[in-house]
Amino acid sequence: MCDIIWCKKEINGKKCNTVNYLDPYCFWNWEGKVNCAECKTVYYIHMIQGFMYRGPEEVNEKPDTSPLYADKPLEGYRNYLPGIEGRTRPYQCLPRDIYLGVADMVKFSARGRPVRGWRPQPPSAGIAGSFGFEWDIQKLTPEVWEEYQQKLAKGEVSEW
Repeated sequence: MCDIIWCKKEINGKKCNTVNYLDPYCFWNWEGKVNCAECKTVYYIHMIQGFMYRGPEEVNEKPDTSPLYADKPLEGYRNYLPGIEGRTRPYQCLPRDIYLGVADMVKFSARGRPVRGWRPQPPSAGIAGSFGFEWDIQKLTPEVWEEYQQKLAKGEVSEW
């Protein structure tokens, strides 16, 4: 869910009618100035916990940021996608470098018990690794069974 600024400013006898979308990640607890993507009118807003506390009020100052996305629903949904210079800001939703790479294979839960969702699954697992409610880890993957027995001997497996 996001908040919007619906610009109703008249330019040359015609209303702007642009809906500027303020994504909650950037505007959750924020106070500053945002421009309209169409007419570049600057609005002051103050948001607290995702709710509009003050504004939008038109000001004659330089904007701090731009909306992520804007469209014109009364004109056939003409839009301004993220990353248009001077109108919208770029959409930078990239994972941090520590999250890039290969996913970890999890064989044991936080309590040290074996889980059923590791990869690669053996052919006996059937379609999508569906074992149902009864599965015998000793028969399916003997190496995980051996590792589990070692964890039990060391006391690394806790009770529920």
